[in-house]
Amino acid sequence: MTPILKILLMSMSLVALSACGGETTPTDSDDFFVPPVMGEVSDDIFDSSRVIQVVVNMPGADFAQMRGEARALSSIMSACPNPDFEYTDFSATVNIDGDQIDNVAIRKKGFLGSISDARPSIKLNFDTHVQGRTFKGMKRMTLNNDRQDPSHSHQCMAYDLYRAAGLIAPRCNLTNVIINGEDLGIYSQIESIKKPFLELNYGDKSGNLYEAQVADFGEHLNDKFELKTNKTLNDRSDLRVLSDLLLNDGLSDEAFVAALGGVIDLPEFIKFWAVEALIGHWDSATGNVNNFYIYHDPTDDLFHFIPWGTDGAFTRDNPFKANSGPLYRNMSIASRLFEIGTTQQMYFDAINDLLLNHWNEADLLVKLEDIQTLSGAPAASYTHMQTFFSGDVDGGIASQRQLLTSAMQGDVAQNTYLLPDEASTCEFPQVTTSLGANFESKTPYDGGSFTFTNELGVQVTASMDILALAPGAVKPDALVHALDESTEPGVVALTLVGAGPAPLYLDSYVLQVFVEAPSYKTGSVDLQGIVNNVMLFKVTDANATPVGLQLISVGSSGTITLNQSGDGINTAIKGSIAAQMGFIVAPDNAQ
Repeated sequence: MTPILKILLMSMSLVALSACGGETTPTDSDDFFVPPVMGEVSDDIFDSSRVIQVVVNMPGADFAQMRGEARALSSIMSACPNPDFEYTDFSATVNIDGDQIDNVAIRKKGFLGSISDARPSIKLNFDTHVQGRTFKGMKRMTLNNDRQDPSHSHQCMAYDLYRAAGLIAPRCNLTNVIINGEDLGIYSQIESIKKPFLELNYGDKSGNLYEAQVADFGEHLNDKFELKTNKTLNDRSDLRVLSDLLLNDGLSDEAFVAALGGVIDLPEFIKFWAVEALIGHWDSATGNVNNFYIYHDPTDDLFHFIPWGTDGAFTRDNPFKANSGPLYRNMSIASRLFEIGTTQQMYFDAINDLLLNHWNEADLLVKLEDIQTLSGAPAASYTHMQTFFSGDVDGGIASQRQLLTSAMQGDVAQNTYLLPDEASTCEFPQVTTSLGANFESKTPYDGGSFTFTNELGVQVTASMDILALAPGAVKPDALVHALDESTEPGVVALTLVGAGPAPLYLDSYVLQVFVEAPSYKTGSVDLQGIVNNVMLFKVTDANATPVGLQLISVGSSGTITLNQSGDGINTAIKGSIAAQMGFIVAPDNAQ
C-alpha cells in the first residue's frame, strides 16, 4: 500500500468510528413517485457488452459549482457529522446513445471516498422537472466515477457474482461520460436501490428499506440505519425486533437460530455472507458493517440483505481491522452465527458451493479481459485482480480459493471487530481555527512554516527551516512530494514537517496536503472531500516506525495555491495554504 493511501485510510478509519449515517437524499419523496404506467427497466440500458455513451451539456457556471460541491471533511470526521448537507440539483440536456432528453436534473454524488472535483460521480433524474418521465423505464441513472478502482471492474463483476449465486443485487455496466465537451472517461452505471427496484425484485415496494453506512444492530446502533422509505410514518419497530433478539443472551443456540430464521431470510443471509467473503468485499456488511441495504419484505415478513458499494471488492486486507479476513464476522449477526457449530458449517458449505459452481478462475480472467477491452484501462490496473483470482506462486501469494480453504480449515488467524453499542453524543462543539502555510522546496533544506491556533487556544508556528538547526538531530526532509496512481485520477501528496522554536524544538507537526493530480498545477484549488484537502497531525512518537502521528485537525474550507508545481527534486515546489480547520478531538482530550 502506498504512503498516501496509508495516510488517507488512517484518517478514514476515524470516520468509520464516528459516522452517524450515510448519504441523504432529501429531495426524494417518501413515495418515490412512480408513474402509473412504468414498465420494467430495459435490459438494453444495462447491456454489459458495450459502453453506454452519456453526453451532458449544462451551463458552464453550473458545472463548475456542481463539481466543486462536497461535504466539509471536518464535519464528516466530527463526532456528529452534519446530516443536512445536500447536493444542488442543476438542469442539463442529456444525450444517451443518441437519444436526447432535455431539462434533466443532474447533481453530484458521493459521501467521502468517491468525492472528486476532476471526475465527479453524478446522478441524473429524468422526472424531477418533468413529472412521470422515464428513460427506458428508469427514473434516474447513477454514474459512479470508480475513483478507487482504475480497472473499472470491481463493481460490475461483484454484482454479477451476487446475482449468479441467486441473490438480489443491482445491475451494472460501463458508461463513457462527457460533460460540456470534457471527456471524463469510463464510469460504472449502478441500478438505484429505490422503490422500482424493490417492486421488480420482491413484488412489493411498501416495506421499510434501510441503508447502512457504518451501522449494525443494537439498542443504540439501530439509529445508524437510515430509513429510505416510509419516512413520514418512521416506524422502525422491525429493527428493534432483530436487535432485541441479538441482545437476548438467555436463548440457547438452537432457540436463537430458530428465532432468527423468523426475522431474516437465514439461508439467503448465509449465502450473502459467503459471497462477501468470496469476492473479498472487505468494506461490506460482514466485513465492515458498511455498504448494504436491508429490506423488510411484507410478503414474507422477513429482512433481506442487498449489497452496495462494491468498488473495494477483490481486496484481501481491511485497512481498518487488522487480520479480520477472509471469513468475515465483523457484524453482530455474522459473529453470533460463526460461534454456533451448525450455522458455521452452513456458512462453510455456502462458500464451498460458490467455489464449486460459481468461481471459475479461467472464466473470471476472460471477463476481466472483456472489461479491459471495453474500458481501455491500462493492463497494470488489472494485476491485483489477476493475483486475487490465481495467486502469485513467485510472490508467495495464495489465490482466493486457497486462502478461503485454509481459513475454513483453521489455518488462518482472524480477529473480530464489532461496533460498540453506545449512544451517539454531540456534547463537544466543533472547534475551528484558521491555518496559514507557506512552503518551498530548496537546497540544502526546504523552507517554510505553517501557523494555526491549537484546540487549547494557543498559537503554534511550526517551522520547516528550524529543524536544520537542531544540534545533533537527523534532518528530516521537510517537504516531500509523492504521487499515488492507485486511484483515478491519481493523488499528489505534499508532506510538510515542522517543529516548534529552539532550543527544545518541541511539538513537531506534520501537515499533509492532498491534491488530485489534474489539479496539481499553477493556480488555486478549493478544499473538498479527502483529496484537495489538508490534514494536520501531531507527532506523538518520532522514534516509531512508522512515526507515531495523531490526527488533530482537518480542512473544512479554503484554498491550496501552487506557484510552482514540481516534484521537489527536478523542479521546484512553492505554494501556500489558507484554510479553516476543524478539530476532531475534544479539547479535554488534547495532548
